[in-house]
Amino acid sequence: MSRALQTTIVVVTVLLTLVTGCSKQDKDKDKVVSVQSGDPDMAAAIAEARRTLPEFWKVFDKRERGESDFAMKVKITDGDIVEYFWLIDLERGGGKTMGTINNTPNGVTNVKLGDRIEIPEVDIADWLYFREGKMVGNRTLKPLFKEMPAEEVARLKEMMADPS
Repeated sequence: MSRALQTTIVVVTVLLTLVTGCSKQDKDKDKVVSVQSGDPDMAAAIAEARRTLPEFWKVFDKRERGESDFAMKVKITDGDIVEYFWLIDLERGGGKTMGTINNTPNGVTNVKLGDRIEIPEVDIADWLYFREGKMVGNRTLKPLFKEMPAEEVARLKEMMADPS
């Protein structure tokens, strides 16, 4: 296992982003929840998000029920540091996927809030969008519930299309 994977993975979940529909955030609004590298619940959530990525792209390409605020969680590596970011303003074309960094980095220095970057599919860890006011996807949020206050978990579950 590489040293980068052995380090603690800092998972940036911008809870206020979810509340405001994935709008750009300032650095003071980022909420960071950390999990250890290899956390089985997080690994399972990432695997499920990647398995269902074709469903995301299908809805992204053909928005039939008012879907909006599409975002992807992407792994960014800077030396031994691994950090996850939500990207917004997604575009696909010419064999590339592009998005805009929507979190302020806590560890990596090779990206910053607002950077427009190419998204390698191998680095996609999660996805989300909103439909009829409810968040669809964001599977990596659920493993973080065990680290959050119960009131916050309840508030987030109310926003989710599938809170189970």
